Amino acid sequence: MMFAYIARTVVAHPWRVIAAWVVAAIAVILFAPSLDDYTTGNQQTFLPSSFESSEAQAVGNQYFPSLSGATGSLVVVRADGAPLSPADQQTALNLATSLQNSAIPGVLSVQGSPTSLSADGKAAALQVVFAGQPGDDQVNEAVPVVRNDAEQQLSGTGLVSGLTGNAAIQVDTTAAYDNADKVITIATVIVILTLLGLIFRSPVIAVLPVLVIGVVLAVVTGLTAVLADLFDFQVSTSLQSILVVVLFGVGTDYIVFLLFRYRERLRQQAAAGCTADTHREALVFSTDVVGRVVASSALTVIVAFAALLLAKLGSLTTLAPGLIVAVAAMLVTALTLIPAVFTVLGRHLFWPLGPGHDSPHTPFAAIGAAIGRRPAVFAVVIGLVLIALASFASGYKSTYNTLGELPADTPSQQAFDTLGKSFPAGALSPTQVYVVAPGPLDPASLTPLVTALTQVPGVSSVAPPRPSQDGRAALVTVVLADDPYSNTSLDLVEGPIRDAAHGAVPGSEVVVGGQTSTFVDVRAQLAADTRLVFPVAAVAIALILALLLLAVLAPINLLVCVALTFVATLGAVVLLFLHGLGYDGIDFSIPIVLYLFVVAIGTDYNILLASRLREEFRNGYSPRDAARIAVANDAPTVAAAGLILALTFASLTLTGLANLAELGFGVAIGVALAAFAMAPMLVPSLSALERRAFWWPSRQKAVVDTGDDREPVVPR
Repeated sequence: MMFAYIARTVVAHPWRVIAAWVVAAIAVILFAPSLDDYTTGNQQTFLPSSFESSEAQAVGNQYFPSLSGATGSLVVVRADGAPLSPADQQTALNLATSLQNSAIPGVLSVQGSPTSLSADGKAAALQVVFAGQPGDDQVNEAVPVVRNDAEQQLSGTGLVSGLTGNAAIQVDTTAAYDNADKVITIATVIVILTLLGLIFRSPVIAVLPVLVIGVVLAVVTGLTAVLADLFDFQVSTSLQSILVVVLFGVGTDYIVFLLFRYRERLRQQAAAGCTADTHREALVFSTDVVGRVVASSALTVIVAFAALLLAKLGSLTTLAPGLIVAVAAMLVTALTLIPAVFTVLGRHLFWPLGPGHDSPHTPFAAIGAAIGRRPAVFAVVIGLVLIALASFASGYKSTYNTLGELPADTPSQQAFDTLGKSFPAGALSPTQVYVVAPGPLDPASLTPLVTALTQVPGVSSVAPPRPSQDGRAALVTVVLADDPYSNTSLDLVEGPIRDAAHGAVPGSEVVVGGQTSTFVDVRAQLAADTRLVFPVAAVAIALILALLLLAVLAPINLLVCVALTFVATLGAVVLLFLHGLGYDGIDFSIPIVLYLFVVAIGTDYNILLASRLREEFRNGYSPRDAARIAVANDAPTVAAAGLILALTFASLTLTGLANLAELGFGVAIGVALAAFAMAPMLVPSLSALERRAFWWPSRQKAVVDTGDDREPVVPR
């Protein structure tokens, strides 16, 4: 067997394996490019060129380069909240002139005019146009300069300023994610140290996974950067945060799987009276048995993440390489580096108390015995709980308000709040309607377009058309009444505004661009990607389960259980954030990312339990006895791994970012449901109810009759 061969080789030559890992890790860390060089917050880079918003951006870049870059609103108000005096108004307009004359690198223009003053006389909104798109380096560097220069020039005037808009929002988002990475890493390390120390009562085991996975994280980050360089793609700012929780979460799972089976084997040897040093034999046995489970688990996760490559949204497809590399690297680590380190440590691994002894009277032994006696009760109760939570999933409502997901004290959020008190909310990010003619464009032909756009309910204002220098194109700027990131505005642009624009200028091409239009296209494509990714991932995982378990009904049961757990998880997210906390919506990316994590990781636990169920069934135990043996021996492993992983993902709720909080809570709940209800109770109950049909066409040895009233038999 392949895994037995790997185990024997690693245990026989541990120092060679460790040395190879050290050399490889140093080489990758020293010579791989920085992932930061391939990370961008420019969402435009992730969109297909066929999107209408992408076509509009291309038109803007060609005909209106000075207006097509990232934009911002520099909001000026009195510090005391009073209306602007005539002198204040002039000071605000002079600020625009001063900033324009400063020739700040990365800033194309800063414009102010009497129309920049609000109707209530309390604010002025100066328009800033940057030389590039949100997330570009030169734009990111220009934003703090504009903020600082404006603050200095208004010092002593009684006026204060704030910069918002897509450029400033992206800078603040990047800063928030950088801070989130630190919070996540610290919280994750604390969780792992604490829980592993308590579970195994060994400081060595508590510290070891943190050190090993920390090195693997550095290697994975470097390898992802190498792939980005080779295949010329960029990744989003959220990847680093997700890599941390995936590696520490999944990596700890794999290590815990091996530790529990290794400890179980040592305890069995001690109970049998073995006096020789049996650590190596126990480690070879455990690595062989767990290796099959870990490899199958890793493969299901990799396949689930690989399904993202089928998506057309770059923000999804560019997540896949890093996540695939992370899981693959952790698989290799679990099969090689971890057993090698365990071999070197020997008995010191479980210092100071040793592996301990099995107790026949554990909570999981009692649960296993109860499932063996009354599997139908457990199946019905767990099923009803999951169905009850799943019923809330129908109330899911998405949001594309990336600004609203930032902490309330974020500078761009505060400036937007100030802007919204005196200007239409849509002034934050106006919609651009571009007209391109095959020849010189007749200005009179634009009148029907302007009239049609003005008459659309929900439009606050429509600016006069602005012709391009060559006279072949025109730009019409539309300010919406509502928040440009709200679903109301998305519906408005997707329907009435695009309907009014298309065909309004016969013989010319009319396209609608801007941030709102971009999210309209993202929303439509995300729905299409979801319809593709969900079933592909499910079918692939089902095939892997079928090959692993060599059964037909078992993998179907497992997949149905995981699917129900996913829907229940989404329902729990809806219940908390929409009904409990009163959120307007849940981040648009949550369902598809949650699906991949819950399905993939939930399948991990199912594989571990199902493999043990099949092992005991093949050993000749009745389905009910196999269920109680599996629960008694492997449910503690799943519970420990699930607790660690759930709390690891829960650390995302500490970041202050709404989308990461939603993801963290969702995955934590999904993992908890999988680790404490689905895998250790629902799946064994179903296997006991369906009996031999569950494992068809697999056959078992002669049936071992242990009697329902006996304690679970721990196999040799």
